[in-house]
Amino acid sequence: MVYLFVGTGQAGSAIVDDVFAHDGIRIEASPLAINSTVRDLENLSNIRDTNWIGVSETDGLVPGTEAGFEERVTGGFGRRPERANDVIENHRSDLVSMLEERFGEEGNVPFAFVFVGVGGGTGCGIAPHVIEAIRGYAAGDVKVITVAVLPNTQDPVHEDSDDEVSAGRQAANATYGLNRIEDTSDGILLVDNQRLGYEDAAEGRFSEYNEYIAGSIVDLVAGPVIERIDPGDYENIDAPIIDVQDIVTSLSFGDEGARRAGYGTFGRTVQMTKSLPGYFLPMVGQQEIDAAEMAYLAQAKQSVEDLTFADADKALANVRAPESYITEGEYQINVSEIRRRLREHTSEVNLGMVPSKRNLVSCTTLYTFEREDLDRLQQIESIAEAYAST
Repeated sequence: MVYLFVGTGQAGSAIVDDVFAHDGIRIEASPLAINSTVRDLENLSNIRDTNWIGVSETDGLVPGTEAGFEERVTGGFGRRPERANDVIENHRSDLVSMLEERFGEEGNVPFAFVFVGVGGGTGCGIAPHVIEAIRGYAAGDVKVITVAVLPNTQDPVHEDSDDEVSAGRQAANATYGLNRIEDTSDGILLVDNQRLGYEDAAEGRFSEYNEYIAGSIVDLVAGPVIERIDPGDYENIDAPIIDVQDIVTSLSFGDEGARRAGYGTFGRTVQMTKSLPGYFLPMVGQQEIDAAEMAYLAQAKQSVEDLTFADADKALANVRAPESYITEGEYQINVSEIRRRLREHTSEVNLGMVPSKRNLVSCTTLYTFEREDLDRLQQIESIAEAYAST
């Protein structure tokens, strides 16, 4: 096993479930879902109960296949991450043992991704402990990237009810969660649910949004894993092949001995390489790819709103395309246009290309910021402060 994808809480587990809907991701990656509500776990389509761990205030950590799981993992933590923190704090060694049981005692996990909705209770409370447990389980120096889902904070700041949780409570949770995750992660990727907040019937769009986020994550880490690529076989590619270590480097600041997490946003766009007739007739309907348009759209579709790209410290782009589009030939993608778009905002740029068997080209871009340079995070912290002052 090379990668471990762990969903914590409802939001985090749902995105991991969508990641594992992609063919090939299981070649060298495994999922795990950790949650406190059995109903949410049962809604997962691509993570079986053998890879579930329940969190119970009365029973601690409960394996998904254990007898009575449905009766023991029922509660949730009522959007109170402190309660979830208290439970798992006393059972972190149990979590290390459960990782050993599921994925082998050798701890062959150089990279892990932990997904969490920081506006809620379970994931927000347990995520830092899950990261530390992964570090305790791994045999070597594991790198952990956290994918943190920010809450929609457009609602009233102080009005909590049985059906609705106030923006203030969610902002306070998000600030609490990010403060702790920042100390344990090698890098943080942000997903902003407020990107859906202005749309009609936004609740119905979360599934589609999760699929977009999952597709972006898969395309970022796709290279040697999904396509099973040996970089040495593609020396004529115009850009190097991106691996997860490149992503960690782009998402962090400082030297190897004193690294600290940066905050990344990401966006993805796709263009088909064949027209409709090309799917039925060989050598017909191949289409040129507009690299400049792809770079622009990937930037416009970033996972966090209200970005000032000039404040970015680093940028990365990963392009997946059929081999004929990335080597010399009539349809070769002009990657200099993508590089130019990134360098409009920052001088530290990492660009990679990955040969793909798909009949499409995807361009996924990532921008890394210091926490104080993201207006959205400053807004969330201000809402949290207003909530705490009453």
